Amino acid sequence: MRRARLAAAASLLAVSLGYPMGGITAAAVTPDAAEAAAAEGGAPCRDAAAGARRGRVEQLVVEARLSPHGSAEAGALLGQVMGELRALQPEIEAGFREAAAPPGVERLTCALDDEEQLDAARVLLLSRLPEGAREEALGPGRAGVGQLRAELFRIGARARWYRLHRDSAAQESRAALRDPFVVTALAYRAALVVAVIALALIVTRRRRRWMDAAWPLLLRVVRRARAQRFLEGARSLLATFSGSLLLLATIWGVHRALGPDAAAVREVELAYEMLLWYALYRLALAGMHGWIARRPSDLGAPVGEATSRKVLRSLRAVGRFALAVGLLVAAVEAATGRGYLYSAALRAASLGAVLLGWVLIRWWRGDISDAYLRRHDEGTLASAVRKTRVRWYGFFVAVVALLALVLARVGRAARRALLGFDLTHRVLAFIFRKRLERRADSAGPDGLAQELPQDLRAHLSEEPLLDPTTGLDHFAGLDRFKASLAAWKESRRIGSLLLVGGAGSGKTTWLVAAEREAAPVPVVRVALDRRQLTAADVIATLGDALDAPPEARVGVETFAAWLLLQPRRLLVLDDLEHLFLRGLEAWGAWEAFLEIIERSAPSTFWLCAIADHPYRYLVFARGGATVFRTIVRLAPWSEQRLAELLTARTRASGYSVSYEDLVMDDDESVDRAQRELRTERDFARLLWDYAQGCPRVALHFWQRSLLVDDAQGERRLRVRLFRTPDEDELESLSEVERFVLASVVWHDSLTTDEAARSLGVDALPCQDALAKMVELGIVDDLRGRHRVTTRWQRAVSDYLVRKHLIQP
Repeated sequence: MRRARLAAAASLLAVSLGYPMGGITAAAVTPDAAEAAAAEGGAPCRDAAAGARRGRVEQLVVEARLSPHGSAEAGALLGQVMGELRALQPEIEAGFREAAAPPGVERLTCALDDEEQLDAARVLLLSRLPEGAREEALGPGRAGVGQLRAELFRIGARARWYRLHRDSAAQESRAALRDPFVVTALAYRAALVVAVIALALIVTRRRRRWMDAAWPLLLRVVRRARAQRFLEGARSLLATFSGSLLLLATIWGVHRALGPDAAAVREVELAYEMLLWYALYRLALAGMHGWIARRPSDLGAPVGEATSRKVLRSLRAVGRFALAVGLLVAAVEAATGRGYLYSAALRAASLGAVLLGWVLIRWWRGDISDAYLRRHDEGTLASAVRKTRVRWYGFFVAVVALLALVLARVGRAARRALLGFDLTHRVLAFIFRKRLERRADSAGPDGLAQELPQDLRAHLSEEPLLDPTTGLDHFAGLDRFKASLAAWKESRRIGSLLLVGGAGSGKTTWLVAAEREAAPVPVVRVALDRRQLTAADVIATLGDALDAPPEARVGVETFAAWLLLQPRRLLVLDDLEHLFLRGLEAWGAWEAFLEIIERSAPSTFWLCAIADHPYRYLVFARGGATVFRTIVRLAPWSEQRLAELLTARTRASGYSVSYEDLVMDDDESVDRAQRELRTERDFARLLWDYAQGCPRVALHFWQRSLLVDDAQGERRLRVRLFRTPDEDELESLSEVERFVLASVVWHDSLTTDEAARSLGVDALPCQDALAKMVELGIVDDLRGRHRVTTRWQRAVSDYLVRKHLIQP
């Protein structure tokens, strides 16, 4: 009796639909669950006909469980099961008509138990049908209609049983509440649920206050800069996801507090699953908000507010659609299993996904067209996109353009995947460095025991090579310059090439190599050694370099007209970033320079170079430099190229190199000479990783790794592990100093006045910040112009990337 009352209390707590207590009490919503449900027995049937039917049902259930996947036998069994279900429906209808009397209730309960087992066998057999038969059984044909009728009858029968059993279930629940043990169990579970909800409410209201109070305490305990950076990232993630995670934890906690009996009831399980879907939706939405707030664009600037709203609107639409589909599928699966209605729900979700895609493309149609035209200004599809932007059928053209953009993105991702071995090499370099650091420290406070001889330093100089033939012959994209120059010589087209590269990537040496390739075309090199922000400044600089007469310097038109009359020649301009200043709408010099290039064709071939970070800002602010017919971007050097550069330069100096101090003695079976060769390769990888493929940085730290070995005679060098700057010094910079440092990187080089104008602050704080960084060796001071030193280039880049001030 007590067990019955406990069961009734569980039914009351779960607000059960009142399935027959002797039958299957859990929905067979999956093939595995259907198999388990089919193995269960039903309530005993005292009527002889019902008993015979029960025997047939149990035999079909056993055969369904034993039927192999993808066999014709499963189809034949499904036909028998459907026949039994159709024969059972009149018996269930009769049971409902006679349910007022106890014999009628018993008859109905027995019939519903048989129907439950047959339906479980039906769902199991649907999953084991051959592919063609399954498509037919779940399609719109006669077999599919039969499945649909069976599931609709099942839903109707359960609804009628609920109405019939509702009063008796309430009476059983009230009777169970008279038992003190049942009341105690309910009170205990209710107290647990209330405690979980109360705790969640308290944490929700006070979590931000607790986080703000705990943060200073954590910073006092954790002193290391790297650990503080990790905690800062964790704090940011916690602030973004704490509300959604708390909701998820509350749902899980309430479900656990209900106990195993109530939690196993079908309705409670369904409600738990739907609440989980909602919590995951909230979690994804919080992630979307955080991603949009922090995401920079590909050009290094934050996403615009209008675009952010559109992105958020689109992501919300996708999230709400996914939530609706999840709830619908969960409800259908709980009601009828993975049968016809479940399959129909999935088909409806697929159709809804197509409609959602149509809506999203309509929202983003203009942006898709703009993005495609930015990447492909010419071509048949570009022309179609341009002509159909305001036409109704332009939607389909936008779809094709979107597919082209997606395929291009996939291609770039594939290329990155093919180059993914770089990550493995970086991991190997990290492991090698840690092994060296654990074994012994480098000699000297900065990794050098003594200053290198003058002749060695001359060969390993970080300065640009005036004679490129003395260094490594590696000038990526030089063949494109040769082709552009040849085409310019043979026609009256505009001749222009823009070289883009990071600090120390070899831009100046590349320009010198291009000058040599241009012979016998006359070459004039123009020095842009100061910031120029007006058209008059540009004309004056170009005029001085070309000896233009005063009357040609009146304006852009007159100067360009004068250039047209001059003999054909090659003009070389480095440091093109000096023609604009970030943060100011001072584009006079840049616009005048572009107009001069356009108007001076074809008398002049313009060969220019610009630093990488200023060029990114130029693309963001002005859409690029379209006047340049060819743009060459210098990529980071590969590990092999850098190793060849260092080896060639060192060998040219006449010195030999020994890696004996770095050889690991962990594998005595390998010859020591072989181990030294392996160490040489590992050290070259270590330099490449730290230099990030930058040749100037690699040369700098290669010098800091070399020691002259006097004990072994002259012209012999020993290699030791180089010391890197202490990045904790950067963490000590104030906010103003940090932005001044970022401004130096943004512009490649900067004066105090330029930093103040760009950042919109007073000159004195900028002067103090630059003076402090000069003292620390972070930036240098070349006649008032500041640039990040080679030694600090990698550390500064990593620091500003972490602070989200530059793009990697």
